[in-house]
Amino acid sequence: MRRKNRKWVATAVALYLFVMWSGYRWGVAQRPADGNIFDHIEREIKRKNAEAAAKEAAAQPKPSGESRLIAAGPAFVAARYDATHVVFVVAAETESRFASSPRFGGTPTKIPAPVNPAAPLAGLQELWEPDSQALHFFPEIIQKTQPGDQWTLSVSPDLTIPALIDRAVIAPTGCSLGLGFLATVPPEQQLAFASSSKEYFAVRRKPVESVETPAASRVAELSAWKPSPETKTQIERQLNQRMRQEVAKIDATLVANAASPGAAGESLGGPVRPRTREWLHADRGLIRGEGALDYDIRAFQLAPDGDPRLFVRARWKLADSPVFLMTAWFREAEKEETGKSASLKTAAQATTKTAAFDAGSPTVGIQPTLLWSDASWSVALRGPKDTGALGDALNFQSVLNEFDADRDGWAELLIHSDEGASTTISLYLYTDLGLVTMKTPFRRDAQSPESCVDP
Repeated sequence: MRRKNRKWVATAVALYLFVMWSGYRWGVAQRPADGNIFDHIEREIKRKNAEAAAKEAAAQPKPSGESRLIAAGPAFVAARYDATHVVFVVAAETESRFASSPRFGGTPTKIPAPVNPAAPLAGLQELWEPDSQALHFFPEIIQKTQPGDQWTLSVSPDLTIPALIDRAVIAPTGCSLGLGFLATVPPEQQLAFASSSKEYFAVRRKPVESVETPAASRVAELSAWKPSPETKTQIERQLNQRMRQEVAKIDATLVANAASPGAAGESLGGPVRPRTREWLHADRGLIRGEGALDYDIRAFQLAPDGDPRLFVRARWKLADSPVFLMTAWFREAEKEETGKSASLKTAAQATTKTAAFDAGSPTVGIQPTLLWSDASWSVALRGPKDTGALGDALNFQSVLNEFDADRDGWAELLIHSDEGASTTISLYLYTDLGLVTMKTPFRRDAQSPESCVDP
């Protein structure tokens, strides 16, 4: 290389090295501070997916009252045991009460009964504590629940308190055994719990999520509500009209079953057809208006619109014997507002209206509208099974308590039903289209324990 070209070669090499060094520095500056480029790309993909999921969730409708209650997990029926304890069954009919070889094994210990028995409809005053050897026979919910675990107890629409698991218990429920827990009310809540007049409650493992804006109207029984003569006349007219419709449906089923002897569960040549003829004759008298109607009414605030909902238990008698039983729910609304959506009413109107009804103001200008009814007890009366004293009194169904766990203004109702051979206590979500079952009902045999043993 000629001497005169060396300076140009040196300059080119220096320029090349400078460019390479500058490129390296630029590349270092572009490198993400939180990892290499592949980790950065992966995090960006996750971030964008999360943003898309959040937008999609925001676009979805907000959870309904039913979905909020379901999300909190199953609700169980709890009964007052004494001033500081409740008992509830989580696994019913696990074994025959009089089994010759108990599946649970071990030797259970009887828990002393309270001095003042409470909650007779549940019949959960006789409790036994299983020994540790029987634990592995129990359902998973029993095995995974430890003493001291905190559950949520709905006492009333305005009172929800913790309940601390005391111990697992075996509870006779008629002819079978149930498994559940005895739970303690914390000391700071015992005064409020003891002062409550209610004896039946709802208990969950975790609380129900509340709505963002609680409803202005408060779920409650309107104990001061009194029906006007006009209201009673309209209720009676609608009850009789619905009774005739239900009788026609039931009779159609009776005739269809009578055409196939044995379909009603009785032997061929047995009393199916004579019994059917007797009921068809009685039902014709009901349709002609010969039945004597008696009923009672309870008024509740169960919906955010402020209109009372009326719970009616109705019974028709022929020759002083109950022949038709039905419950019905009515909505009481001002005549000019009947049929309008509850959303058209302001929160102030709903609150004012509830206060007026609760104070016992006259129901002038009010029109009751039948929403839905249940005549399943009348079907049971006409069936082949013995229904005992069903219908002798207007106690074949009762509302035991009301709650509003999510504060949306729609009530959950704890309802006791007499089914003849057994009784049930169930938790329902109230709607104007019917009751929505929130959990399998707590069932108890109505007959005496002695009748459970085969002779």
